[in-house]
Amino acid sequence: MRKLFFILCLFMFLVGCSNEQEEAETAKKNKSQENSSFQEQLENLMDENEFKYEEIIDLDIIDDYIYSVTVNFNGGLDLAIIKNNNGTLKWIAGSGDATILQYEDSRYVYLIKPDDPEVKQVNVFDVPVKSVTYYHQQTESYTREIKYWIAYTEKEPAPSVVEYIK
Repeated sequence: MRKLFFILCLFMFLVGCSNEQEEAETAKKNKSQENSSFQEQLENLMDENEFKYEEIIDLDIIDDYIYSVTVNFNGGLDLAIIKNNNGTLKWIAGSGDATILQYEDSRYVYLIKPDDPEVKQVNVFDVPVKSVTYYHQQTESYTREIKYWIAYTEKEPAPSVVEYIK
């Protein structure tokens, strides 16, 4: 009887210790996520959602949404929308070929990359939009200039509402 009692006590002790270790590891993981940088959280979320990119080149935070522009592995630009719920990031949408992206109550994000290098300003709905120039170093001896404009609108934009100023 004592032997059975001893084995039962030993078993309970081991189960209790392994459970405490799991709880400690879970708490450590949660604390690590809280302490990780915003950039790391964003990159991890993109990786989890299989959003392939070479580099994040622009982030804009408007209301509860984070709008991201990335350079993909082909040298093109991709858009993504992430929602920030009190510090918890949630993947909303990402597309490799879209120039306009929107989700439910987010704004429309419109990426404009004119073919004409003489364009100095872009207006959408008669309002000047943000211009971004990024220098993408592809090799040690070659850097490519990437220039685009980005608009955030409440209404869905169409090519007819875009004005190019030289």
